[in-house]
Amino acid sequence: MASQRTFIVTISETYTSNMPAAVTQLESHGLQVHQVLGMLGQVIGQAADERVKELKGLDCVQSVDSEQQYKAL
Repeated sequence: MASQRTFIVTISETYTSNMPAAVTQLESHGLQVHQVLGMLGQVIGQAADERVKELKGLDCVQSVDSEQQYKAL
């Protein structure tokens, strides 16, 4: 089974006024949406690493970045 990671997807400017359509596209291409940050134009969700290239190719997507976690020293 493919490993799932959390990604932050930034939605392209042309789709920020229609976030539901962007979310539908992301979900249909393998992103399990956890949170929609409409004011920021971002969607947070989980997907298999193999899906990233496919997600990046969508018209509604500006960028796909893996979630970074930091720990205090």
